[in-house]
Amino acid sequence: MLTQVLVTSAILGIITPVVLDVSMIPVITQAKNKNFQEAELQATLFMTKSVKDKELATLPSSCTLDTEDEELQNYTISCTHGTHSKVKAIASRSFTLYEPGRMGGYNNPDRQFAFEAPSKYSHIECPVNDPWGVMYYNEHLKAGHLDACLPSPVWSEARYLESDPDDWLYDLSDHGYGRHPDF
Repeated sequence: MLTQVLVTSAILGIITPVVLDVSMIPVITQAKNKNFQEAELQATLFMTKSVKDKELATLPSSCTLDTEDEELQNYTISCTHGTHSKVKAIASRSFTLYEPGRMGGYNNPDRQFAFEAPSKYSHIECPVNDPWGVMYYNEHLKAGHLDACLPSPVWSEARYLESDPDDWLYDLSDHGYGRHPDF
């Protein structure tokens, strides 16, 4: 009987810290989640206000702002919430304030383009990750015996007229909507 009490006490003495750590996991996880939500809220609000106002908002005290590209106004905000290392959370958001043409950007008065305009277009719109099809998409379509994809400025006449010829990667003036007013 004495042996059982000694063995049980020894086992409980060893197991008790493990049981305590395991029982704390939900509490720690919940606190970390709450801190992440707060940090994410601060970062998202700062980013949204900055992009909406087209200038940097007031930086919250628990956040830092990194400038990734001064000319293109690319930023990353990182916000921290919580003090204890087990429950501290950090949320980051990257954003840009750059708008083509707004900052006296690229000007193409001679209308010299980086790429040759395709001779024919298919019915397929260019994807977001290759908006002019010049990186890989047109080659992909060509392998399937299809013509080039349609860049977003020619998806409709309204888009064509709203587009800026200075931002075109190749000449779209002969696409079929007539001469662009800014061309």
